[in-house]
Amino acid sequence: MKDASTAELLSASKNSVKVYYDMISSHAATHFADTPQLKGLVIQLLQNTNLTKDKEHFEYDFKKLVGKSDLIATKPGDEIIYAKRLNRDNYTRFIMNTEPADSSVITVVLYKHDDYYELCSTWVGLIVPSFPTAPTATADSVPFWKEHALVWGTQEIQPGTETKVWPWS
Repeated sequence: MKDASTAELLSASKNSVKVYYDMISSHAATHFADTPQLKGLVIQLLQNTNLTKDKEHFEYDFKKLVGKSDLIATKPGDEIIYAKRLNRDNYTRFIMNTEPADSSVITVVLYKHDDYYELCSTWVGLIVPSFPTAPTATADSVPFWKEHALVWGTQEIQPGTETKVWPWS
């Protein structure tokens, strides 16, 4: 964890491993702020999940509506803008004038440390490839993000980072 002073114990897993998150500067913190019910869902999920791998990256379907996914497939002619979200160095592709979709799924990303896990990110919706300039980007990142975007207005952005120019050359 980058800053232990902003770490908070979130929960323990089914196999009694503690899970912390940075309540100020993590991606998880921004998603908890944007989607208040998400924190309780993640705690419930962790308490019923055995954590064993160095990186735990999974989605879980609650089989009932748990929130809105702001990930939308785009098509030619959609109004697109790029901006940096809070606590991020990479640009995000956004679609204007569209509403989020109902979802029963949440995604969780955890990294193992010596004797605990760190919740790095979590969101309502399915697992997706990382953004093209992220350290975790894959060959699927550019094709995926050319055809998908997050709904504008659903997440806080860093003011002044907005652009209509493709930032991932």
